[in-house]
Amino acid sequence: MFRHFSGSGPLSIYWHDGPYGDAVEAAKGRGVAWLAPNGEPLGVELDDVRGLRDEQSLELRNGDVVAVRVVRGKVTVRVKRSGRKPRAA
Repeated sequence: MFRHFSGSGPLSIYWHDGPYGDAVEAAKGRGVAWLAPNGEPLGVELDDVRGLRDEQSLELRNGDVVAVRVVRGKVTVRVKRSGRKPRAA
């Protein structure tokens, strides 16, 4: 879901139906993620993405990286899994 106003806005990407629980801040990048108990990303939201052209990434606390590229309004998403297992809190 891409809600942009005046050229930019938050971008939400979901791989699974909710509910998601609490969001966790990304370790690097501007946004949040929802993770399953096994560390698999359920969804992410980037804070501010430009609608015509942008490239951003979120590094999650489990080491996964979600990269987003926007070209002429078309969004491409890549997820690089770290292979690390989450630790219990």
